[in-house]
Amino acid sequence: MLPLVDDTTISWCRQLIVDAPSGVLHCEPLVEALQAALPQLRLPQVAGIRRSDLYRQLVLRGEEGTSAALQAVGPEPVWQQIGSLRLSLAPHLCGAIPVLLTPNGSDFCLLVRALAHRCEPVVLAHGVHAQAVSGLIHWGLIRRFGAKSRAQLILLHEAPYGSVAAQHVPGLPGNESWLEASTVLRLEHELTHLATKRLLGEMRLNLLDELVADCMGMVAALGLFDAQLFGRCLGLDPNGAPLPDGRWRTYVAELDAGDAHQALRLVMERARELQALLQADPDLLRPESAMTRLQWLCQQRLDQVISASP
Repeated sequence: MLPLVDDTTISWCRQLIVDAPSGVLHCEPLVEALQAALPQLRLPQVAGIRRSDLYRQLVLRGEEGTSAALQAVGPEPVWQQIGSLRLSLAPHLCGAIPVLLTPNGSDFCLLVRALAHRCEPVVLAHGVHAQAVSGLIHWGLIRRFGAKSRAQLILLHEAPYGSVAAQHVPGLPGNESWLEASTVLRLEHELTHLATKRLLGEMRLNLLDELVADCMGMVAALGLFDAQLFGRCLGLDPNGAPLPDGRWRTYVAELDAGDAHQALRLVMERARELQALLQADPDLLRPESAMTRLQWLCQQRLDQVISASP
């Protein structure tokens, strides 16, 4: 039954922001609080560190680590724009989710490497500006709820969604308006992935789920769904041809060239059908119809025409 009850593990976020102005914790107090519960954020980001004794000590066993021990492995992470890092709690019908937001690309990479890649210095794909993290070792939760407790959160970087310029967005918003809308779109996109995991029991990495998540995000941010904008955000040109560095690569990585081309053609067909159906039934664009829209979208298939709206 919806709305779902919030996961008890978000209590750590609620406690941090309860006294913060406007429900947002930021700057040095935020980093200190995060590092206390998430020692991953203290560790040097050097190759092989997840297999080190220091990682096992701090992250897996929750023990204290001295500055000397940290420095012996490598330099501690350096924040570029610590004053702009913000923690808030995003409400959702499938459960509220903590969100860490930064306008700084280097700080975003630091967060993703620490929390999603076990402090390894991985190279993030071009155009990645969001990361949902589940199953996160969080010692504040473990000490309160037990060894099996894990945290989840969304990491966001403020940037134009899909690296698309404002001039290509329906309604022609200015750069600042598009940047604000991009944050809303990106957050709703990630919340949708987490919602489908709670509703369906899995989080899938494929083109259909990207269409679902982008549709939910665009409607939340712009009040509409536009197929051509979806294609641009996926990394396709206006004719649907894939661009070399587009994010589409992530979702067809296991397909050969022919199947990948077919999958991209199909997802754009579904996108155009979806745009037409939503234009014909504007009630589905209303905020109060969000869960009805999501449940309907989750019933679709890439190789079949989008069914009539519910």
